[in-house]
Formats: sequence, structure tokens, C-alpha cells
Amino acid sequence: MNLNGKRVLVTGGTGGVGDALTRALVGAGARVVTCGRRSAPDLPELREEDGHGPGHGAPGGVRDAARCTVVADLALPGEAARVVRLAARQLGGLDVVVANAGVQHPGSLVDGPDDGVLARAGQEIAVNFGSVVELAAASWPHLAGAGGPAAFVAVTSGLAYAPKRSAPVYCATKAAVHTLLQSLRYQAQAGTPTVRVQEAVLPLVDTAMTADREGAVRKITPEAAAAAILRGIERGRPTVPIGASRALLALLRLHPPTAHRLLRDG
Repeated sequence: MNLNGKRVLVTGGTGGVGDALTRALVGAGARVVTCGRRSAPDLPELREEDGHGPGHGAPGGVRDAARCTVVADLALPGEAARVVRLAARQLGGLDVVVANAGVQHPGSLVDGPDDGVLARAGQEIAVNFGSVVELAAASWPHLAGAGGPAAFVAVTSGLAYAPKRSAPVYCATKAAVHTLLQSLRYQAQAGTPTVRVQEAVLPLVDTAMTADREGAVRKITPEAAAAAILRGIERGRPTVPIGASRALLALLRLHPPTAHRLLRDG
């Protein structure tokens, strides 16, 4: 896929990998709408009251922006669908949707009931998995009607394949997204063959979420992760393993116990 001129929605794009990806997409010639829980000082904010369709709004603001953002909390039902609606209105449709937003809360589920742990687990489930389901359902009519090749991409993790002890719910949500994408791929092949379904499998990336975490391998930069995701979208491969996740997926095929042991305490 040539991304020049494409209309792209990236969730969770106001920091980390998402921010780097939106910048890389604009560099490739795409127009991008993203979202985050807070406004971003360097991005025009897209609001309900803004004009409909490309070319509307005040000059120099949202109207002319190659990147703009929607303030949204994807843990809340209906927010992902609202972001899709505003993005499609701003861009005049959608060619690519990237489900990138994610949260991770380390915690134990075997130490007895804890309201805080359960509340954080609920947020992980809602953002990491529930919003992806809602995003797919809301964006599919736009992707299927894009008038050419389109893509639904979700960002997962090596932890979807080999979980770690400290973040059971996060790992489970990423595994759920992996399985969801496979089923969506079957549905797309049968009903909307112009929409391809892709999974970008990240290794440990140097972001605010991983600031106090170290793994068996060195972290990669958000920019390196974004560049790999962009290449994956352009090449159209169903699974895009990035950095150390390539070695992990190979090791899982060759000797699963070793792969699981390496990530268990990561």
C-alpha cells in the first residue's frame, strides 16, 4: 500500500509509539487523526462542533492539519465509535485504522480481592480489548467503502504469545486481540476482501509505560517501532513482528518452553 494521500486513524497517538507513528505517516504523505485521553499541545483538537468534511473549519487549524487529535477515553463504551465518526468526517473516509492505544497495570490476582487491582484490570480490558472490538465494528463500513485497498491494524506485543508473571490481565488482553484479528481476517476474506487485517507485534519499547521496566533485551525507540509498523502496513503482511519479537516468535515455533521461560519474569 502506498500511504501517500491515505486517510488514517491511529488510536493512542499523543505519546510513545502512537505519536511517532502519526509523524511517520504524515511523512509518508498520509492525513492522520489520532486520539488520547488528554489534548496534545502540538496538535489541533477535533471537536463535535467543527465543520463537516475536509476543507471545513478555520484556516491554519483543524481544516489544514495533516495531524489532529480527538480527546477521548477509550475505556468508556461508545468512545471508540465516536472517534471513528469524527475521524471519517474530518478525512472524508478512512483507508487505514490502527488500534494502538493500550494501558498496562502490573498486579497480582492471587492475593485476595482488591478493589484497586480489579478497577485497573477493568481499564486494561476495556482499553486494550473492548475498544479494539468497538473500533473494528465502527470503522469497517468506512474501510470496506474506501474505494481501494484498506487495512485494519492492531498493535499487540510479544506478551500475547508468551505472557509474563507481573501483568496477567495486560498479557491476556493482547492475546485476545491476536485471536480477534485472526477471526476478523477470516471474515474480511469472505466478505470484504479489499480490507486486510494486520497485527504488529511489538517488543519492549522505550515509552512512559515501560519507564521502570527492563527485559532480557534492550528497549527499542518509539521511532524504530513506528518505522517498522509503517513498513508493515506498506508491505501488507498479516503479522509484522518487530525487533526482538521476531526471535521470540521463531523460538516459540522451535522450543516453546524456552520462550515462555525467558518472558515469564520479564
